[in-house]
Amino acid sequence: MTSRSRLGDGVLTIRGSLGRDSLRLGVLALPNSKERLGWLLTHLADLPGSGIIYTLTVSAAEDTARLLAEAGHTVLAYTGRTDPADRERAEQLLKDNQVKALVATSALGMGFDKPDLGFVVHLGAPSSPVAYYQQVGRAGRGAANADVLLLPGSEDREIWQYFATASMPSEEKAAAVLTALAEAGTALSTVALEARVDLRRTPLELLLKVLSVDGAVERVGGGWRSTGQPWVYDAERYSRIAEARVDEQDSMVIYQDTAGCRMEYITSVLDDETARPCGRCDNCAGRWFPADVAADATAAANQTLSRAGGVLEPRLQWPSGMDRLGVPVKGKLKPGDGLSEGRVLARLTDLGWGGALRELFAAGAEDRPVDPGMLQACVQVLREWGTGDGRNPGWSGAGRPAAIVGMPSRSKPQLVGSLARGVSDIGRIPYLGEPAAGPRRSHRWPRRQQRLPAGGGMGPAGGGP
Repeated sequence: MTSRSRLGDGVLTIRGSLGRDSLRLGVLALPNSKERLGWLLTHLADLPGSGIIYTLTVSAAEDTARLLAEAGHTVLAYTGRTDPADRERAEQLLKDNQVKALVATSALGMGFDKPDLGFVVHLGAPSSPVAYYQQVGRAGRGAANADVLLLPGSEDREIWQYFATASMPSEEKAAAVLTALAEAGTALSTVALEARVDLRRTPLELLLKVLSVDGAVERVGGGWRSTGQPWVYDAERYSRIAEARVDEQDSMVIYQDTAGCRMEYITSVLDDETARPCGRCDNCAGRWFPADVAADATAAANQTLSRAGGVLEPRLQWPSGMDRLGVPVKGKLKPGDGLSEGRVLARLTDLGWGGALRELFAAGAEDRPVDPGMLQACVQVLREWGTGDGRNPGWSGAGRPAAIVGMPSRSKPQLVGSLARGVSDIGRIPYLGEPAAGPRRSHRWPRRQQRLPAGGGMGPAGGGP
């Protein structure tokens, strides 16, 4: 349906040119994240005025901001996790040129306006020409010149696919959500639904939004409820959406590789009939940006990317519906009932170890024993684990585990088993094996695994992490 048919006859459409004479576009392909961060460390101070460094993920924004700040650059991270008050402060500091750059995700969106923004740098390409053009268009609005540079990453497609998959409804999961709401007969919070349908918070919220647009659910006081309207999984529609997203992604790859004018290409892809060569981009006028990366900058970037470990926040409330499972608990966890913080090696969207994990857990990836480097990184995370409040002082002293248990995995049994045994061997901590599998899900330990590893021991005298 066209805009004219929706709004009626007699609608006058006026469309101006998308070309921006003030922008100088460029693309610099570097081999890895280490080199891209090294380039920023080397050349950020040389970029004109103050600007924005866009990243594809929250963790990348936070890691990059920390690295640049440690090197003496005045930058701040700006993401969906940033407190609203801190966001407002960061925006004002950028407007007042009190910071060199905000290292931001797409959370720094259409509402932000700084006419004299001097540059926009992308660490990784957005997944569509529309998103890229919107972001680079924040530069040079009130200035004669602004620099725009894309530093694409080899992992970009993997990250695009990760977010695309998370935002697309699964027929099975959608049916589970609708069934849970129908059986409840009342509104359920996202937390309550999360426990019923075995779906993590972010993809669940995205799925609920899709179902809401389709009219199958609605947000009310207390959470979400079913509207009772029939909902059918439109496989053809979602297939078209997926194909359109792939086309957009391919357009961004072509933009990076084109030998023609970059401004002409990006505006023509956006259906600008007036698209023409700009005479300013790196393809029209030659490379305007340096490509060298200082050795000490590369070393500093490598140190940041090699850091392993992230905090896994503990649950603050009992999962809803526990009483229906025969466990009489609900509401907030009482002091002393909650778990301590957990630790993870990395998240799939991280710049450093995230890449290795994405490869390891990619669809169709072969199950194999844990890589020695990854095993050592996990051990390092455990060795440094300590909350500082006495509840979990780490793997030394009172915080040292008494034993290690491997949790069974259907898809990665070799990976999980080798990791558990490897940590046991390095730490010289008893390995109790895995809970025995079976229809009744017995939790008895196999007798053959109730022994210490060769040379093993417990407590500080046992050595290890």
